[in-house]
Amino acid sequence: MLAATLTSTSAVGSQAPPWRDTAEYLRAGAAAGSGGGFNIGGLSSAGGTSSVSDAGFDACSGVQHEIEEVGGPLDIYLIFDRTGSMGDDCEYEAGATPPDDTKACYATYALPDYLMSVSPAVDTRLAFQVMTIAEDDSDCGGEPYGTPLIDLTQLPVDLSHPLTQRIIDEEFEDGDGTHIEGALRGMAAYTASHRTPGREMIGVLMTDGEPNGCEEDVDTLSDIIAEHYAATGIRTFIIGMEGAENDSLETYASAGGAEPHDDFCGDGPTPCHYWNVGNGSGDAIASALQAIVGQVVPLPCQYDVSALAPPPGEQLNLGKVNITLTDQNGVTTTIGQVPDAAGCPVDRPAWYYDVPAAPEFMVLCPSACAQVSGAGAGSRVNVVVGCNDTVMIPF
Repeated sequence: MLAATLTSTSAVGSQAPPWRDTAEYLRAGAAAGSGGGFNIGGLSSAGGTSSVSDAGFDACSGVQHEIEEVGGPLDIYLIFDRTGSMGDDCEYEAGATPPDDTKACYATYALPDYLMSVSPAVDTRLAFQVMTIAEDDSDCGGEPYGTPLIDLTQLPVDLSHPLTQRIIDEEFEDGDGTHIEGALRGMAAYTASHRTPGREMIGVLMTDGEPNGCEEDVDTLSDIIAEHYAATGIRTFIIGMEGAENDSLETYASAGGAEPHDDFCGDGPTPCHYWNVGNGSGDAIASALQAIVGQVVPLPCQYDVSALAPPPGEQLNLGKVNITLTDQNGVTTTIGQVPDAAGCPVDRPAWYYDVPAAPEFMVLCPSACAQVSGAGAGSRVNVVVGCNDTVMIPF
């Protein structure tokens, strides 16, 4: 769903290559490894250059090729809990901060802000509905939730769009109980019937409570999610807020196909499959949505060597290459190299050339691919050429 597109950013101060060819480079790496090798440390970036702490190698300042997200058509059906337990609503003011300390107010700001700022690099559409709809149990079969209030809409949107305005206008007063059964059944029906060939479809349920009304057994509710996933391959993601039990969130989310992660697990065990954003303050809701998109539309794990360009005045030297991952929080990690696929470690990220003597691709090992794929929207991978050295994992 994603193509690995490389864009170049020049940096200054490139130095003469220490390795004349890939084979010599790998032999030198092996020698370093036999003597203790390099300690892969943290890496921070500023102003286009990189510095590595405790990594045993000189900072690279060459040409950075950023791996960009391209394509990845994605459709999301978001059902949002608007019951009175969310607290008092507030007036939305563009560019301002939430004036009230309530879940309703934080959500009123977070959702429109996110929908107006989604990167157009990932082709995303979103449909929206609220829960609970009925004052009685008449919505338990899911029919009202099978039709969204706002149908699939191309993102980003502006402030005047009906999607944005519908969320801003929500008063968090209607509905009786928390009809999770109805929401899940309607979500399953809509996502299955509105899947478009070539586009990924997912459902996202955001709730601050335990089931109240309709079916209330969490295991039975998770069966709805699991059966939908097994029958269609469509994943269901769960975002919880204060009032929802982490055990229940995990039961739902683990049935829906989400990958395990360590973010927003609340006071529950890690890793988890849900996102508990607490009261929704700060960037918690946006971060959760970005992480979900990152799981569905991950960064690629293989990069074309032919797309690399050397620093000005130099020839491309594949012994002067490093790969870094910067997540959506700005934390940058150096991914060390191993000689081939057989050398991939299970306990740390790494990469290798597909054919060391004549490389066509840089390939991430499974551990690194999992880390990159789960990094979340807004993350980026840089392939940096013209380095003074290359971080090697001892082998």
